[in-house]
Order: sequence, then C-alpha cells, then structure tokens
Amino acid sequence: SVQHCCSCPAGAIRPCVVMDSEPQTSYQACNPLGLLGTDGGNRRVRRAAAAVGTLVATAAVGAVVWASSAPTSEAEPVSSEAVSLESENARLRAQLGKLKEENHDLEEQIAKMPHDTTLATEDFADMTVVGEWVTVEYDWENADQREKAVADKSFIVENNAITGLKVCGSKVAAKCTEQRIFATVPRWRTGVWSTLNEVVTNSTGHQVLRPWPTLEENSPTDCNKLQYVQSMEIDSQGVMWVVDVGRKYFASSDPADVDNTCPPKMVLIDVPTGKVVDSYVFPDDVAPYTGSFLNDIVIDEANQVGYLSSTGNNVTDLGSLVVYDRKSKSSRRFKDRSTQYNDVGDSIVIHGEDYTKKLLMPSDGIGLTPDGSKLYYSPLCNFDLFSVDTAALRDFSKSDKEVAATVKHIGQKPSNSDGMTMGSNGVLYFGGLTTNSLYSWDPSAGPLSTTKTVVQDEHQLWWIDTFAWANDGTVWVTTNHLNKYFFGGMDFSGASGPNFRILRIQVGTNSYMSPAAPELVA
Repeated sequence: SVQHCCSCPAGAIRPCVVMDSEPQTSYQACNPLGLLGTDGGNRRVRRAAAAVGTLVATAAVGAVVWASSAPTSEAEPVSSEAVSLESENARLRAQLGKLKEENHDLEEQIAKMPHDTTLATEDFADMTVVGEWVTVEYDWENADQREKAVADKSFIVENNAITGLKVCGSKVAAKCTEQRIFATVPRWRTGVWSTLNEVVTNSTGHQVLRPWPTLEENSPTDCNKLQYVQSMEIDSQGVMWVVDVGRKYFASSDPADVDNTCPPKMVLIDVPTGKVVDSYVFPDDVAPYTGSFLNDIVIDEANQVGYLSSTGNNVTDLGSLVVYDRKSKSSRRFKDRSTQYNDVGDSIVIHGEDYTKKLLMPSDGIGLTPDGSKLYYSPLCNFDLFSVDTAALRDFSKSDKEVAATVKHIGQKPSNSDGMTMGSNGVLYFGGLTTNSLYSWDPSAGPLSTTKTVVQDEHQLWWIDTFAWANDGTVWVTTNHLNKYFFGGMDFSGASGPNFRILRIQVGTNSYMSPAAPELVA
C-alpha cells in the first residue's frame, strides 16, 4: 500500500511517500521533528522520485484496466456498475495526471543536484567494523574448560551479550602504551563467564573476550569481586572507573534467579597493571540494593567526580542520577520526574516491531560537557532530553528540590536512545534505536531540532549501546540487538548475521575529557 503522509513546514519537500515494500529506506519529507536534514535530503528526494515513478506506473495500469471494463456499445443499456467503473476510471486518470506532475517536479530537483547522492557512503561518516560476533566467545584455556563451563551452566551462550566499551591507547592515557579494547558482558541472566573483559585475538585468529583483570576478579560468588559490570570510563591517568551493579540476573525469566546479595560499588583499576587502586561501596539509600541498576558513567576528572545513571527497575529505584565523589569518599542520589519513566506518547518501533509498551526504562544515557558544567541525560522509554547543572548536583548540601530547579527539558530527539557521549567540541552524540542511526547535536548551534544524522545503517547500527573515545578523531560504539535479547527472537545461528559489533566512526573530535584537537586516524 501507499500513503501520502507528512504535514511539513514551509519549504519542505512534498509529497511524503511511504512504500510498504521498503520500510527501512522509504522517503520521508519530514523527520519526527518536522525537519528535512540537508545531508539526507537529496538522497530522500531520489528515493521519492523512484516511489512516485512506481505510483505513476501503478495508476496508469489501473486506468487501462478500468477503461477495458467500460461499456463498448452505445446500444447497450448503461448499468449502475458500468457507471461506477467509468467514475473510477476518471478518478484514476486524474490521479495519474497529478502523479506525473509530482514526478516531473522531483526529477527537476534531482537534475539540479551537484552529484549522485543515492545512498552512497559519502553521505555519511566513515565507519569501520572493529569486531563482530554471532555469539560471545571467551579466551578459554582449552576445549575442556569451555566444555565444563557449558555443562555446569557457568557459560550459557545465549545469555551473553556485549554492551560496555572503552579504548585505552597513548592518546587516551600516556600509560597505555598500546591500544587496548575493553568490553563488558552484563550478568542480566545466569551463565555469564566473565563480566569485564579485554578483546583479544586468540591462537586461531578469532577475536574473543579475555576476562580482565583476571577470571578470579570476575567471580560471581564473591562480593569483593566484580559481579556485574555494565559500563566503565578511563581517565587520562590510565585508571578505569568500573561501575559494578552488584545485583545480578534480574532479567532472568525465572524470578528465583534474581540475586541481590552483593551491594553496588565503584572499582578503580589501573589499566597497565590490572591492579585495583581504589574502591567504594554505595550505601543502600543512594543505590538501593534490591532495585538500583547503575548503568552509564561519565567523569569530571578535575573534580574527581563520577556521574552515573541508575536505570532502576522496581519501586525502590524508579530511575535516578548518582554522584560519586572520589575525594570525599561519598555519594548522593538525585531523582525527580525527569529521571523516571514517563509516557509522553512517543512510538518506539524497532525493525518493524512495536516496543512502546515494553521499553519502560527510565534514565539511561548521560553525557558531560567538556567544561564539566552540565550533564545531559535521557530515558530509554521516550525521546526526551534533559540537562542539569553539575555545580548543584555535586553539592551534597543541596536538596533534590534545589537540584531540580536547575533541570531543563531540552526537547525531543529524533528517536529514543541508549548510550550517549559528548566530544571535546561540545557536540552531543547519541544513537537512534528506531532509526538505526548515530546522531549529533551541537548545543551552541541551535535547538535540538538541528540534530544531524552522522551515519545510518539498518544492520550494523541496530541498537547503538555504549560509546568510547580513542582521541584520534573517532568515536567507537557497540551495537547489539538488545530488543531481541530482552524480548525474544535473537538469532544465534548466524543466518541473520552478527548480533554484536564494535564499530569505529570518524567524527573529527576527541573525548569530552580531552579538549585538545584530535590527531585524525588514517
């Protein structure tokens, strides 16, 4: 079927044509913000022209069919059916004429274009696949170790998913003399062999996850070890700030699996040596032991403060921001309506499936400005974006009400997103779960409606999760099909391609923690 849709602002290209047979690449004159992006506009015009051309052909065929069905003899009485057919024939001919005019207008626009923009790679930023996996595999000592882990269910293949990501090379921290890649596997469900890992190439030439710092440090039976790592960040001193959720298996289909034994904590590890240099256990009133979900982290290195999102999943934590002050060994929790679940009517459709009533998660992605003055954050459940002044947030003498007075509703993004990050140029980068896109927004250049598409790919950018910086002009991301992981349908056979990817995307800036101009990667 075909729809003529948009209500577009003045100057936007019409008509908005959506072809059911091409759900992922259909032309839209307006994005969800009612704007036509300059980068994607030409490509969409071409697609629209093709779509209108199809409509022209369809209408022409319809007109011929109806004409052949019309009465052929004046002597024969004109039936009501014949009159109806003739009326329909006239309508189709009128539609044909209109579509030909629209097609002509679109062809004129294409003729004025300076170059070919039909879904060409030059429309988007350069993107490189660093690693991809159908299933998560670890760096096993030998085949027997893996076989035993599968047998005793300490490794259940389908319960392992790659989420967190960080890179440490000499441009990130001088102590990281060679580039190293770290990835996390959440203990959402049982059977996760190791939750914090380094990506390495094994003896067979395959990229696998090696437990880091050691397998013993990832023991799920010792609360002093890493229980469940969702995210981490690496500072300029080569110290990894590791967020240990503490709670485990709360996404299991069996409620009996949920394990709230261990408290959430912050663990600081020296990357070159793998030694723990500091740790802090969050109190229950900051990160409730039965409901918090410490998710993402950014660091204000000058003040030695970490800001975390808590994507709480029960009444003890409905969503909050958590602040960790390393100097004073203290923490606080901030919550208000902006950090919690809100149904604002946004439709969340991912690869054709509606998750609006499934993705009810509160605060998730966060991003810190290079000067450390403002923290951006957003929920997973809708398209909203908020900010809060960090001077108030990290002042533990201020009440939630006083902090809330600095909260601003920035607007709505083109899609809901999982992780986000800021570059040293002050630009906010975030994924689009409903559009398989990476977006950028420069707060100094205009409102959130000026968001730009950096790159879009329906397969490789299916659920952008976590971001990392290499300080060479590239931002790294993990993608992982989490909608299928949580709600069923993830294909571990390989027939649908990789489920988990690490990608490197050229954006021409550095981490929010590194204001120096980037030395661009070749």
